Amino acid sequence: MISRFSKVNSVYVNSIGLSSVFTIGDSMNITPSVKVFSEQREEEKFFGSEGDLSKYPIFEEEIPYPIFYEQITTNFFHDNPSIQVNTVTVTALSSSAVFQIGSSKDVFCESRTLHIRHPFD
Repeated sequence: MISRFSKVNSVYVNSIGLSSVFTIGDSMNITPSVKVFSEQREEEKFFGSEGDLSKYPIFEEEIPYPIFYEQITTNFFHDNPSIQVNTVTVTALSSSAVFQIGSSKDVFCESRTLHIRHPFD
């Protein structure tokens, strides 16, 4: 993991939701995950049999990860080992998003959304 010194004078994050991460500092692994089922109707009704995610293949499918067929060797040289930023403004983080000031070894994010809209009569 590449380690660098980060200096940020000011950070403003308005909203964080749905399995999102805002972290300051280094980390080894970040793995936010969210599954969302949304059903929209003209009237607010719940029939009791809704929300079973196993009925929808999108929530059960395995997510493919890249397969590396060759070894990759990298070398990094940082003339200046620091990153300096005056101000960062973030409107919103949602659905398995990551905002990090620092270094990470591995970041695996997953977001699955199924939104069903019933036509209005």
